[in-house]
Amino acid sequence: MTVKTKLVSLQPALTMCAMLSLPAAGWAQNTYTIPTTTADAFLAAGSASNPHGSNLAGLNFGGAGTLAIAPASSPDGEFDSVIRFNTAAAVSQFNSTYGVGGWAISGVTLTLASNFGVQGEAPNNNIFNTINAGLFGIDWIANDSWVEGAGSGNGEPGYPTTSEVSFNSIPSLLAAGSDSLGTYTYTPPGSNIYVSYSLPSDANLDAGAASGGDVNLYFYAADNQVSYLFNARSYSQNHPELTLTVEPVPEPLTWAMAAFGLAGFAAIRRWKSQ
Repeated sequence: MTVKTKLVSLQPALTMCAMLSLPAAGWAQNTYTIPTTTADAFLAAGSASNPHGSNLAGLNFGGAGTLAIAPASSPDGEFDSVIRFNTAAAVSQFNSTYGVGGWAISGVTLTLASNFGVQGEAPNNNIFNTINAGLFGIDWIANDSWVEGAGSGNGEPGYPTTSEVSFNSIPSLLAAGSDSLGTYTYTPPGSNIYVSYSLPSDANLDAGAASGGDVNLYFYAADNQVSYLFNARSYSQNHPELTLTVEPVPEPLTWAMAAFGLAGFAAIRRWKSQ
C-alpha cells in the first residue's frame, strides 16, 4: 500500500510534465519572412571589353535596382554583391509567440528572383554579363557599417566613389570577420521566378538573426561560368527575402518537471518489477 500511495502522488506531477512539454496553441507561428533588404549593392570590377569601362572598382552601384555575381574571367568582368537584412520584426514576433529566450533559430532560407533569369539572356544594360548557370558562394560578414549608396548601373564616374560601398570596399567588408555559408548551384529558372537557398547552421549567422539586428551577406562567383542577376530592393518587385524558422526552447521548469517525470517512470518500473 505504501508504494501505491507514492505512485498515486506522482500522477499530478506527471500530468503537469506532459502539459508543459506540449507547445501552446499560439506557438504555430514559427516562421517569419523578411520581405526585402535594408541595403544592397553590386560591386563591379570592370574589364577591357565592358562598355562602361575597364576600371569600375571605385564606383558605387547601390541604386542600380539589381545585384550581380560573375567571375573575373567574364567578358564584362567580375561582379560581387552585398546585402543586409534587419531581423527586428521577426524577433519581435518570435518573442511575442514564445517569450524572450523561449526560442532558437532552426533554419534560415534566402530567396532570390530576377526579371532576367533565362539561360543565355542578355540583360538590357550591357554593363552586365549574359545570364549563365554556375556556382556561387555566400559568406556571412560581420561588417554592418557599409553604406548602400545611390549610384546607378550606368557606370558614370560622377557617382560617389569613396564613402559608399564599391568593389574596392571588399577587403574592408571581409576584414571584420566572415564565415563561409557554402557554395550553391545557380540554374536559371526563368524570369521573375523565385529560387530558395537553405543556409547552413552557423553560430554567427544565427546569433545575428536572433539579436534583432542586421544580417549581412556577401556573394561571389565560385566557378568561371556563373553569371547571376537578381533584383535589388530598389527594383519594383521580387526583392530578396530571408525566412527565419525557429523552434521553442523549454524553460528550466519544463526540464525540471521532465526530469521529475522520468524519475517517476523509473519508480513505476521498479515497483512493477518487484
